[in-house]
Amino acid sequence: MTTVAVTGGSGFIGGHVIAALRRDGHRVVDVGRRPGRGGADEHVHVDLAAGRAGVPRLGDVPLVHCAAEVRDGFERGVLERNLRIMDAALGLTTGRLVHVSSSSVYDLARPSVDARPAEATGRYRWFGTYGEAKYANERQLVEARRESAVILRPHAVYGPGDGTLLPRVLHASRRGVLPLPLRGRAPHALTWVDNLAGAVLAALRTDTAGTHALNVTDGDPVPIGDAFRAVVGRPLRVLHVPMRTARHVAVVTRGRFGISPYSVRQLGLERTYDLTATTELLGWVPEPGTVDRLATLHPPTPEA
Repeated sequence: MTTVAVTGGSGFIGGHVIAALRRDGHRVVDVGRRPGRGGADEHVHVDLAAGRAGVPRLGDVPLVHCAAEVRDGFERGVLERNLRIMDAALGLTTGRLVHVSSSSVYDLARPSVDARPAEATGRYRWFGTYGEAKYANERQLVEARRESAVILRPHAVYGPGDGTLLPRVLHASRRGVLPLPLRGRAPHALTWVDNLAGAVLAALRTDTAGTHALNVTDGDPVPIGDAFRAVVGRPLRVLHVPMRTARHVAVVTRGRFGISPYSVRQLGLERTYDLTATTELLGWVPEPGTVDRLATLHPPTPEA
């Protein structure tokens, strides 16, 4: 039995990672302010956002780093806190580190069409502090020159217990009409949380040297409008709204209708990602079936 440490275990992704690790026979140490989901074997209480001072040393234990502050819009404090969280995580162990990053590190001003990991350069305008922070965290890990580290970049993670994507979809489509650029036809490669957890397990098993950034998605892109329809579970009319108009409405309404300026950029353009390096390095292949799985997530229709 191998001991693995996990940060961010109280969150949606971290909880599923803990559960997957335990099913795989690992002993899991959950590190953070709150006990994690997924039934970790041990909880180590520490506020990673306070920085490296006071962080316990866990030795050569592999670490899955899921902790991050997530927020739409721009706020320098979010960037600063996420930098401290990553720095503290780097101080936890000397073992292999698997960092759960995000597709938000790519340039949102243009479509991501089978985007390769090297296309994330950071030399472009950010549409929110979250993407900027995730890219800065990746740079921290690269500059730390760990003996072995893997960066995983999922896009739009969904699954049971999701408290971010699913509620936003339901809120945005509650009137049965959803305005989206291109009438929702832009293809998106979403990420089932169990596919992401499977990639984490593969990254822990793979014998790699240096730091590698890899995309993680389901591998079967679907039009984003079809994804919304599957989640809602009822007829949904998707109207075309020019990108500029959609961005303006999101800014004026401050995201009250479930679509923020950041979301408009993410949803209105193609977001697909090349998995070649992921498959070759990790020997991992995602399970397809995005639409069918999304259809299991919508709330049941109330009985008359």
